[in-house]
Amino acid sequence: MKGTKPNSRFQEFSVNWSVSPASDIFVVETDKGHPELPVLSASQELGMVKRDNIGINMQYSKQNITSYKRVQPGQFVIHLRSFQGGFAHSAIEGITSPAYTVFSLKEPQNQDDYFWKYLFTSPEFIKRLELVTYGIRDGRSISVEDFFEQLFIYPSTQKEQHHIAQFFSRLDVLITAEVRKLARLKQIKSASLENMFPKSGDKSPQVRFKGFKADWVQKNIGECFSERKERSGKGELISVTINSGIIKAKEQERTIHIGDTSTYKVVKKGDIAYNSMRMWQGASGYSPYDGILSPAYTVITPREKINAQFFACIFKTKQMIHVFELNSQGLTSDTWNLKYNQLKNIPVYYPEDEKEQIRIAEFFSRLDTLTSAQEQKLDKLRSMKKVFLENMFVNVKN
Repeated sequence: MKGTKPNSRFQEFSVNWSVSPASDIFVVETDKGHPELPVLSASQELGMVKRDNIGINMQYSKQNITSYKRVQPGQFVIHLRSFQGGFAHSAIEGITSPAYTVFSLKEPQNQDDYFWKYLFTSPEFIKRLELVTYGIRDGRSISVEDFFEQLFIYPSTQKEQHHIAQFFSRLDVLITAEVRKLARLKQIKSASLENMFPKSGDKSPQVRFKGFKADWVQKNIGECFSERKERSGKGELISVTINSGIIKAKEQERTIHIGDTSTYKVVKKGDIAYNSMRMWQGASGYSPYDGILSPAYTVITPREKINAQFFACIFKTKQMIHVFELNSQGLTSDTWNLKYNQLKNIPVYYPEDEKEQIRIAEFFSRLDTLTSAQEQKLDKLRSMKKVFLENMFVNVKN
């Protein structure tokens, strides 16, 4: 067979890879009767994990779990969502649903199970799984018989398999560390939104910058902002998102088909724009640039001594989002609508001292910048892993 070497390879290895059907490499395991072992669930990200660790509380009798299959470290599980993320590798011992297929390496002393773990998550392998699945919707299963007929191209030496497995393991360690950093930044923002703005009934927040002591004042949003009604067909097209606030439309992942823009609304730098149908979900943001956006959106511009970037932070707090939800009109969440006429009458607490507004706005701006940079770093690492998964394994079709 042609193409029995990967596109990317460690320099010390040059021998062609072996070619074998899965039936020569793996064997199905059906070890049952171990109710004392922990119940495991299949995770696309983490492989086999203890069910208790993922918050699933299922009631079952010991009589039922006697039919559960034992899974040992180094084995694999074919689960119902295998077609989306490959087969689940297990690093721990436990038992799993009898509906799943458990299999292991025939010669574990000559193979590296972690190499196969990564091969089973490679784009080429997952694409092949689509040809051997059956069922409907997300409950599709893998035909075990068809899987065992599949050909695999793999390193003939355990040493090369180990090198590849170690490479991806180290990459996963880096990705996990960056995921934790990102989660920490998001936790900091969530806690800050909770504590740097007054809670219901309070006139000042629990956490403040030094030098500011005056109680915050209460006014209606309409006393702080007016609606911008200008229209223009020319300008940078922007969008309002739930997670990222205002972004340029060309930066969105999905393609937007634009027709006539003559009725689009003008947005100036320093305005706030929001999606009136999704304000209760947090679809609002401060605009850092001029542009135009769909007439379905609402644009508000700050009055004197009002920092819009600060108010954009207020609008993201759980308390305000709940207020927006209560004031949105409609029969169902799909038809809820918060027009400016309703928004302007909503009361809000804020510091009259514009310096405090700016300090808070700058704090969250820096935090958002750090979070965005961390997301980009994580995206690069994940993209890097995807490229290596595509190039460090051999496509059987070659």
